[in-house]
Amino acid sequence: MKLKHAIIPALSIALFLLNSCGGPSKKDYSKEVDEGTFNGNTFTSQALGWTMEFPDNWIVTSKSSLESMDERSKQASGDSSDMSGIKRTLAFQKNFENNFQSSWEEFTGDKAEYKRHISNIHSMIYNNYLSQRISLDSTAGQLTVSGVTFDSYEISLYDKYNKNFANQLLLTSIVKNKFMTVTIAYNNEADKKKILGLFKKSTFK
Repeated sequence: MKLKHAIIPALSIALFLLNSCGGPSKKDYSKEVDEGTFNGNTFTSQALGWTMEFPDNWIVTSKSSLESMDERSKQASGDSSDMSGIKRTLAFQKNFENNFQSSWEEFTGDKAEYKRHISNIHSMIYNNYLSQRISLDSTAGQLTVSGVTFDSYEISLYDKYNKNFANQLLLTSIVKNKFMTVTIAYNNEADKKKILGLFKKSTFK
């Protein structure tokens, strides 16, 4: 199965860093996801068997803001693909520079197809920033969370004075025959540690 849509959440991080995506925290968080349920500040995706806590003093990102950013990223990248296959799950933020997004879509391919797909995603992200004449460094690796191994791809962005002003960590894996994507944006190590620490403590069953 060829995945056409998973690249959009990854690319939209460039716009995420430049646009406020929040708004007042809403009590009915179920309206902000396509799949999953909330119990206080704990989110559970039944499709992925995944449960994660989020800070109760941070904002659950509105679905409408994410959809708006995805449309902008599609226009920026010239992508005309249909995104109806993507299921948005937990997304939260401290502010527009420090945030967490997650999503999934069905996947029926083999391991080789998955590897080709993430290689294409990494290349597109890298080239997207280069096309904007933004200096960057990138590092690939792996991260295991509750027995699930994620491929990681981290981007650090620099201004014309070689000052690091933003970072993006992309995590991908196949979970229950679904292509799961997590993006973490941060501009300081304390918030990276907080967001990544919460994800590392999440569970898959």
